[in-house]
Amino acid sequence: MTEKQDKNVDRRQLLRRAGTVAAGVAGTTVVGAAIASPAQADPGQPVLQGGNNLAGATSTSLTNTSTGPTLRLDNTSSTAEGDASLSGPPLQLVPRGDYLSDQSPVGSVGVDAYGNFQVVSVPGWVDYLHTTGNSNRIVPITPQRVVDTRTAAGRSRIVNASGTTLDSSGRLRDGQTIHLDLSDFVFIGDALFGNLTVTSAVASGFVQIFPHGVARPQNFSSINYLTNQVISNSFMSGIGYNFDYISVYAARTTHIIIDAVAFVVGIGGVNPEILPYSADASARASKSAAAKRAERAKNSSPSWK
Repeated sequence: MTEKQDKNVDRRQLLRRAGTVAAGVAGTTVVGAAIASPAQADPGQPVLQGGNNLAGATSTSLTNTSTGPTLRLDNTSSTAEGDASLSGPPLQLVPRGDYLSDQSPVGSVGVDAYGNFQVVSVPGWVDYLHTTGNSNRIVPITPQRVVDTRTAAGRSRIVNASGTTLDSSGRLRDGQTIHLDLSDFVFIGDALFGNLTVTSAVASGFVQIFPHGVARPQNFSSINYLTNQVISNSFMSGIGYNFDYISVYAARTTHIIIDAVAFVVGIGGVNPEILPYSADASARASKSAAAKRAERAKNSSPSWK
């Protein structure tokens, strides 16, 4: 290659780098010319500040040989949280789909179109780092009756009601399991807190409440009862993975009544219609974190009557 050709190659590389490598006044002139259009970094060339970097089908790796963090991003214009002068986040992840692939490498982090963070913590498994307003929390609700086998209306959420599972008066038969649909109250629920009542039992026995879709666990009971005894007990049960169902088993025939008082939710949520003060739920959700803290501080010392 001639000396003239060498210079032409060097000049093209300098233009592609949009002036990140420049020296003296001549270098400054090249920078001004290149910035007129978005800077592009070809595979194998430096990542450019202040411009778009198109990697194509290639990957960009950052390698750190010191003990400090591999990557630190700091938006120096950011001040106190809630300050209206904030100009933008130090990092923005733009979703390109709802889910990370379970084939992604361990340590992969993503964000879906709903604002939920995901991480691959073990090979072949994507976990959510729950970030929605009520995620990974116990969410109390206005108490709701889920099932009452004493009436036809009270049995409407039993998905497998039949002459096999229920007797002529609607009681759960001994040795039978019914499945209750909770989708009126929750979607993608993790667990239910509730109260269980039994009445009109034909003999002493017990009831078990457990997540739908799993084999009935042995050697536990949600409540124990005697013949014709009316007795209640609070319980917590996981909710089925594929459907928002719970399963209920009775050792001896009895009526059952279940009331829901709270749910545990992760990426899902509770039906807003059954939350207290649901009329202004949207307004509360739209408030900033600073506004919510200010409102909480204002109401932190209630006047007792």
